[in-house]
Amino acid sequence: MEGPRHDPTPTWWFLYLMGLLLVGLAVLIEATVPGDGLRSVLELAVVVLIFGLMATWVRRNRVAIELEEARARRQGRDR
Repeated sequence: MEGPRHDPTPTWWFLYLMGLLLVGLAVLIEATVPGDGLRSVLELAVVVLIFGLMATWVRRNRVAIELEEARARRQGRDR
């Protein structure tokens, strides 16, 4: 027995959370880590980590994003 089908929607809140995490970690590193060398390495590590998380988010939400874009195109064409 199958229930009603629900189209997936992108988890935008998680993407926004990752952006806030990037900014928060960059500010924390800037405020607490002395020295230019270590600070630069830590900031680079945070950027690479967030980039990896965002790439994973895009991979997991690709279908939902495409469905959302198709819905928007259909609604624009129906008008």
